[in-house]
Amino acid sequence: MEGFARALAGNWWLKLLALALAYALWVAVGQTPQVDVGVSVPLELRNLSAELRVTGEMTTRIHLLLRGPESILRTLPSEQVGVVLDLENFSAGNHTIPLTPADVEAPSGIEVVRITPREVRLELAPVVSGQAPR
Repeated sequence: MEGFARALAGNWWLKLLALALAYALWVAVGQTPQVDVGVSVPLELRNLSAELRVTGEMTTRIHLLLRGPESILRTLPSEQVGVVLDLENFSAGNHTIPLTPADVEAPSGIEVVRITPREVRLELAPVVSGQAPR
């Protein structure tokens, strides 16, 4: 038993050095490089009342600058990223809606760096009888 304790305590500085080198190697290999990728995605409107329709000009595509692990962003299907506006509590009239990272649907680990345009202008009008919503 005494020989075992001596083996553990002996050359402690070499053991500490080996532990530090192992940690440094683990950090160097384990980190995935972060990259920035620009994508253009459609704007999706959700929960628009059946009694309202969008009139006038409207932005249909949003440009995003995304940051994340290269292994994820380089193979990211465009269907997995989108900008969604929830129009559930909106009424008829002109609306300017700021776009935030919370409006972007993307896989976890992806950071939204920039959104262009920063806001969307919508004109909502009541649906007239016999008129199909757009």
